[in-house]
Amino acid sequence: MSYQTDERLKSYLDTNQLHREQMCRAVLATDKRFSDVRPRHPRGGQDGGRDIQAVYRDEQTAFGAVGFVNQGNDSDEQKKTIKKKFSDDLESAISADKNLTAFIFFTNINLTIGEKDSLIEKAKKKGVIFCDILDRERIRITLDSPDGFSIRFQYLNITLSEEEQASFFSRWGDDIQSVISSGFQKVEGTLNRVLFLQESNDPITSLTVSLELDKKYSADEIGHFRAFCYLTLKEPKHKILSVLFGASDKSNRMRADKETDFTEQCSGIKYGIGSGQWEQHIDFDETEVTSEETDDEKDEKWSAVGSGSSIGREEVEFLPISYSKSSFIRFFPVISLRDLDDAMFLPFLNKTLAEKVKSIHIYSNGYKLQEIKSDDLCIDSTSIEPNFPVEFSKDELEDQWVRIRPQGASTHNMRFFENTPKRLFTPGQVENSLEDRTR
Repeated sequence: MSYQTDERLKSYLDTNQLHREQMCRAVLATDKRFSDVRPRHPRGGQDGGRDIQAVYRDEQTAFGAVGFVNQGNDSDEQKKTIKKKFSDDLESAISADKNLTAFIFFTNINLTIGEKDSLIEKAKKKGVIFCDILDRERIRITLDSPDGFSIRFQYLNITLSEEEQASFFSRWGDDIQSVISSGFQKVEGTLNRVLFLQESNDPITSLTVSLELDKKYSADEIGHFRAFCYLTLKEPKHKILSVLFGASDKSNRMRADKETDFTEQCSGIKYGIGSGQWEQHIDFDETEVTSEETDDEKDEKWSAVGSGSSIGREEVEFLPISYSKSSFIRFFPVISLRDLDDAMFLPFLNKTLAEKVKSIHIYSNGYKLQEIKSDDLCIDSTSIEPNFPVEFSKDELEDQWVRIRPQGASTHNMRFFENTPKRLFTPGQVENSLEDRTR
């Protein structure tokens, strides 16, 4: 291939100065001594003899000039033309930067060692410390190497032989595969985000905070428990400002009809679990609170929006609590998944349970919104009596309330700008058994 490359360099790019400069710039970029290699005039044209600009050895500005002739044949006349071109471009580069220390010259004429040394000496006398001349042979050597095969194919239209293909993929195969893989990952990541942003407009059917414990515990080791999550939206949606949801032992503890339930209730997760959810509403159309109202009347008021009961558990490794809305018929508007963006939330637990928590997983509408690991969890044991609309006995409250905060902050946040939630399933495709009939 060396002969074909040499012949193409002589005349293949005649009159195409733009491709000449682009090829030489690509050749220079393969030299590890140079970085930030870029064109002075991206589309060709007048550039004052400075076709290329780069950084030499990470600190010195370097200018490059391209001096090609049409139908190169290494005649004395062409060499004279190239030597004059070198001198003119060198003068232009120095006039543009009085402190220039690096200059590179490209030509499709082959020069002898003596001729190149003479030109380099001329540059040094002008104060240029580093000068390099890449004549046709130097350019050809680069183009016929694995680093230059792609440049040669792009600008000289010379295909790779089987041996060159083997050499090329031996040199670049892993890098190419890495680029392809990372490219697909970026595309997949973008598509996943677009899909989430579209589906985040859907109303919330459920929001689940799952507490992962540090091991599997028996029901007797858990005993009485309290697990609640207090979530406040960035701004009110459908007059909803905050939601509270949680679970505790005793299956009828939070039921509205518990007065009619005469079943004996034993304390402990083994015997039953009760759950509840509440909303705090704010109505800007209502008259402002008068100054005669007591502080108790001004306290936040929770509206019950759901409760439930379930059987007890013999073993516990994950403990979920949920805020859910009916997916059957909705009589009133509900918040959407995107309304949770930038929401603040804080788990409230009894201390003995909080000390067993390893991680917190948050799910909604088939997405995993967040995972908070133990390294970012901090138990705040400051004495507190949360104003929750649930009754607990004095003995139960001996195991004090605590809050699980993030390290270095007061509340946890959901920020969809920072991370795209992970979709947990892929929808199936409906089959069309009548497809052949419709053609």
